[in-house]
Amino acid sequence: LAIVEASTGVKLDLHRLGEGIHILGPDEDVPAGEHGLAAVILCGGAGSRMKAEGVSRPKPLLNVLDGHHPSTRHVCERVIRSLGSTLEQLIVVVPPGLEGEYERELGHLHAGDFVRVITQPEPLGTGDAVLHALDHLEDGVRNVYVSFGSQPLVRMSTIRSSLAHHLSNNLAFTLPTTIRDHPYAPLLRGAAGEVVGSSETHLEGADMPERGETNIGAYWATRDALEIVLRGFHTDNWEVDTGRYATRSGEFGYPNEMVRGCLARELTVDGIPCADADEVVGIKTLEHLEFIRSELRRRSRYVTD
Repeated sequence: LAIVEASTGVKLDLHRLGEGIHILGPDEDVPAGEHGLAAVILCGGAGSRMKAEGVSRPKPLLNVLDGHHPSTRHVCERVIRSLGSTLEQLIVVVPPGLEGEYERELGHLHAGDFVRVITQPEPLGTGDAVLHALDHLEDGVRNVYVSFGSQPLVRMSTIRSSLAHHLSNNLAFTLPTTIRDHPYAPLLRGAAGEVVGSSETHLEGADMPERGETNIGAYWATRDALEIVLRGFHTDNWEVDTGRYATRSGEFGYPNEMVRGCLARELTVDGIPCADADEVVGIKTLEHLEFIRSELRRRSRYVTD
């Protein structure tokens, strides 16, 4: 690798994948077994940057395809198509007062209680939102996919590849990742390639490296790990007097606290760089929204993933 770098002037990214993974195709079945799959799609967030640009509609309800096709609908449809009949439940977590609007937008997906819209009473972070979803999981659920209604570029192959890695390696928490410049949420690894931490450059004020591995806003976790880590964090950090968490922002972030909590309890964690760099782009500004629309139009012409 050093010879290639010296001769080309190109810096190569080296990542240890451990035992490796089998990358599932979009229409290939998830490995057989009693995996008990559920998905939780988070649709909170203040959207302050979009509001500053004159957009008042919640980001997850903005159209990302021609016609009327909100981002959350697109995300949910891709998750359902990715996991097929192995998906037992889909929970959408929304702010108070918006339940009806989300239920209307997702009405075509409803089949009994398969899709359930619930509320996060206060905007106290993504970890707090997932914590509220735990109380609504069906008894048979054993593994939970978490992503965002404003993250429509996550590919079906990424969902399925990271699930295969999660299941085949008996992981407690799995982060599909990508390698890119200026990673927003860097994943930290040790000398042997093992995950040793995770940071967040915005809410936590962590330093942003020039280049590195970052999660894409999608995650797999076992239900047991969620129960242990999320409920444990709430018990240890909830401040009754303020009604907030004892963190820098007062909020409870999901991926970083899951990584830290799992590592502290010796629960297995890994990141798998199976995603394209564009999958990390979520709806944060009008520029992001236009990029997402352009990318989805491009994909619709050439790919099915």
